[in-house]
Amino acid sequence: MIFLKNTISCHFVDATSSTNLLLNEIVENKMSSGNRLPDFFCVHTNFQTSGKGQGSKVWLSNKGENILASFYFQPTILPQQQIYFNYFFALTIRKVLSQYIDNVMINKPNDIYVQGKKIAGILIEHRIQGEKLRYSVAGVGININQTKFDKTLPNPTSLKKITGKEFCRETILEEIAHFGKYYYNKLQNGAFMELEKEYESYVSITKIEEKNN
Repeated sequence: MIFLKNTISCHFVDATSSTNLLLNEIVENKMSSGNRLPDFFCVHTNFQTSGKGQGSKVWLSNKGENILASFYFQPTILPQQQIYFNYFFALTIRKVLSQYIDNVMINKPNDIYVQGKKIAGILIEHRIQGEKLRYSVAGVGININQTKFDKTLPNPTSLKKITGKEFCRETILEEIAHFGKYYYNKLQNGAFMELEKEYESYVSITKIEEKNN
């Protein structure tokens, strides 16, 4: 485990099949021994061999150029309230990216777009036991420094493509925790309508059709 400037505790691996799968394994091992991870515990990697997107989609990313990470949470919400967890995490990623670029929007349910091009995708998985939500894992792929993409991807972009600048991935991971805590507190305190209102204010008006990524 490493700590990024004492802001966020992370587990880094150079390559893995999927950060969501790896984090779920870590969480289950911890829980089986009677322990738990802190909220915002992060697993990140340089490369995923089987990166997952929504449904049957895959997430394609060049090695060492982007953020491929998953975050652990144990929210105090009910299973039927999990949509608000989606709102919290999508707003967090949108806020982080908006520190660097303009016109960052959400394409429902939780992809992040800039001027009609996809810059980030989110995959959220909840573990439910009976009528309780045991824990949640939020995976995110953010295109950071990649400028050349697979030709099968219809509309990708990245921070570097937009700005022409290189970015530090670790700094952006820290910002996810920093800005995320603001929205996570709203979730934990039951401010669901506030989250929904802000989420809807950033939803892209035009539905963007996708084939991949």
